[in-house]
Amino acid sequence: MITPQMEEYLESLGKLQERGESLTPTALARELHVAAPTVTEMLHRLTEQGYITYEQRQPIELTAAGVAAASTVIRRHRLWERFLQDVLGLRWDQVHEQACQLEHVTSPELEQRLARAAGEPDSCPHGHAIPAGDNVVSETSAIPLSSLAADQAARVISVSEEPDLLRRLNAVGIVPGAELHIEQAAPDGRLTLRIAGALRELAGADAARVQVVSLAHSNDALPGSKPDAVVSLADLATGEEGIVHGFQAGRGLVARCLALGFTPGTPVRMLQNLRGGPVIALVRETRVALGRGEAQRILVSPTPAAELAQPAVVEAAHD
Repeated sequence: MITPQMEEYLESLGKLQERGESLTPTALARELHVAAPTVTEMLHRLTEQGYITYEQRQPIELTAAGVAAASTVIRRHRLWERFLQDVLGLRWDQVHEQACQLEHVTSPELEQRLARAAGEPDSCPHGHAIPAGDNVVSETSAIPLSSLAADQAARVISVSEEPDLLRRLNAVGIVPGAELHIEQAAPDGRLTLRIAGALRELAGADAARVQVVSLAHSNDALPGSKPDAVVSLADLATGEEGIVHGFQAGRGLVARCLALGFTPGTPVRMLQNLRGGPVIALVRETRVALGRGEAQRILVSPTPAAELAQPAVVEAAHD
């Protein structure tokens, strides 16, 4: 019988594989914040149970059963994170620890109901993909923000889940889907970034915990460089208006957004944004409540109210 501790180890192995890192005892110990001897003991137990294959001085390999178990735990963890933020209104720096407890007591039936209640999301609040089957989704296309140089642009894909880090990132506007431009890169790794028109600074250690994809750009087309800058719907303050630009989301969420009326070129007005929970927006004369994570995946061009009468249709972004 699999125990919560075994699930924690398999989940960590799954996350290492997801990031394209080597599955070694040292990497696993670092991921779990435990001592190497403790890891070795558990690896033998997991081998006996058929979840991994492991020989001393050789990389760890997940078996088919191990991949399935790791995928299940990762999926339940990230579904709980999304539910806790979008439905219950917890901040994104609060959901990880709660999800760590709930993931081990979630039955298959509860998992299905949880997914439906959360709107069948395809990513957690921190931008990590939610597995849909018995597999681990690769995130190797993303690179650390710290690896980019000055005058490069990027879109944030995912961030690490440490609460202190998340609070610092939130304070400067670094969330999944946000687009940024690196204005300066200091020798010590500190970055000066332009995000939604504002200059922000980020320590090199924090930048290393942010995964991005590089964007081809010209300076004239950067976020914040023109009045038609693109931000997330969650960035609009109460009373502010904009035009739906597109989505930084998977097919499931895009379909839900379109069904709710958030089609590209449509005017939208923020009715309630408390900067920590769900938002309420007016679209097509209908009040729509969205989880904060959902609102962060809808891209809008902030627009003065006088310009909303004749919105220009813009092309939606696709995954």
